[in-house]
Amino acid sequence: MSTKKITEIIQKLTDHQNITITERGDVAVASALCAVEKGTILIPEEGGWLSYKKLPQKLGLKSQIVKCHLAKLNLEDLKKKSKSASALLYQNPGAYFADQPMKKIYDICKKNNCLVIMDVSGGIGTDLCDGRYADIMVASFRKWKLVDADVGGFISSNIFDLSKIERLKDKTSLTKILKSFHQLQKRIIYLEEVREKVVFDLVEYDIVHPEDLGFVVVVNFYEEEEKKYIIKYCKDNELEYTTCPRYIRLNQDAISIELKRLKAVEKHIKTKSKKK
Repeated sequence: MSTKKITEIIQKLTDHQNITITERGDVAVASALCAVEKGTILIPEEGGWLSYKKLPQKLGLKSQIVKCHLAKLNLEDLKKKSKSASALLYQNPGAYFADQPMKKIYDICKKNNCLVIMDVSGGIGTDLCDGRYADIMVASFRKWKLVDADVGGFISSNIFDLSKIERLKDKTSLTKILKSFHQLQKRIIYLEEVREKVVFDLVEYDIVHPEDLGFVVVVNFYEEEEKKYIIKYCKDNELEYTTCPRYIRLNQDAISIELKRLKAVEKHIKTKSKKK
C-alpha cells in the first residue's frame, strides 16, 4: 500500500508516469545511466553530487565536465559539448541553492539528441521538479535531503520502462518515506523561512544567488576575518556549515550554511546579527 501511495505522490510531483522507488539515490542514478547508450555523460563542473564522477566510469561510460558559473550550467559550453554526448546528468537546484535554467538546458540537449537526467533531490516538491524538462528524473531520500527519510530514492520517466529496476520492498523503509512525503511541504516552507532570515542577517556579505530557491546559503569570503565572522554566525545560531572549495557546492572559497540539515521541528535562528 505504501508503494502505491508513494508512487502516486511522485507521479503528481514529477508529471512522470513510470516510477520505481529504489533503495538509495545512487541506485537511481546508476539505473538512469544504464538506460543511456554507450557514450559520454556530461556532468557539471561544480554543484553536482559525489557519485556523478564515479558512476559513469564504473559503468564503462566516459564523462565530460560542463563549465559552470556559481553552480549554474554554462549554456554555451553545453551547446558545444552536448553535440557529441549521450546524456547530461545534473542537479536542480545546482548545489542546493542555484536555480538551473531547466527549459533552456532541455531545449539545447533535445536539439543535439542528448538525454537529460535531472537530479531533484533538492528540488522535489518545488517548481524546479518539472518532468517536462527531463527524460529521466532521480532523487535521494536519505539523510539531509528534502524527503528526509534516511533511506531510499526514486527514478522516473515518461519514455523509459523502469519496471525491471530493483525496487525497495522493505515495509518499514517505505513507511518512513511515505511519512517524510507527508511532511515535505511543511519542511520546504520551514527551510525557506530560515533561508530568508539568514540571507537578511548576512546581507552585507557576498551571498551567492540570494534570490534563488535554495536549502543551503552559500557565502563567499575574501579575507580571513570574513570567514571567521560567518563561521561565528553559524555557531551562534546553531547552524551546521561546510567550507568550500567543494565539488557538491562551489569550487571557490566560501562557507555553505547547511540549512537542509535542520529538522522542521527545530527552532528558528535566534537573533539578527550585525557585521563587525
